[in-house]
Amino acid sequence: LGLAEWAYSDHRIGADNDFEQVRLGYEQPYTWGRNTLIGGLGIQTTLDDNAPIESLFRLGGFKRLSGFGTDRLSGQHAGLARLIYQRRINDIQLAKAYVGASLEAGNVWQDSGDISLDNLIIAGSAFLGVDTPVGPLYLGYGRNDTGAGSLYLYLGPLLSF
Repeated sequence: LGLAEWAYSDHRIGADNDFEQVRLGYEQPYTWGRNTLIGGLGIQTTLDDNAPIESLFRLGGFKRLSGFGTDRLSGQHAGLARLIYQRRINDIQLAKAYVGASLEAGNVWQDSGDISLDNLIIAGSAFLGVDTPVGPLYLGYGRNDTGAGSLYLYLGPLLSF
């Protein structure tokens, strides 16, 4: 799964604000037998550090800096690297079940000068997932090195950078 996006907002073409943003992301799964390992990296930046609040990048939530609530962090710049492991634990066709864990590192920043590996937030989660007829169902717990922890219950695919 890959993403490359450039967004341009200019008042001369009807926008309320002038800014440019770039988003790059890639995730690659590796499967062997009952095991799947997914590696991913996402980078998002506002080129002039001047996007309005509604266009800030957001992180937080299950597998997106676990431990925080969904979209709890926002900033002009964001980065997220993650490694997710899951193992299929049954073979029931209509309800395949998985157990897994994630390790995540990332953060958001308001100013490009603040971007540093020294202020990354490290997070992780443990989860149980079931493929249901209405989509995947996840129950998980996440925690990060800021001390925040959250319990998650999701129905539907989790495809986002």
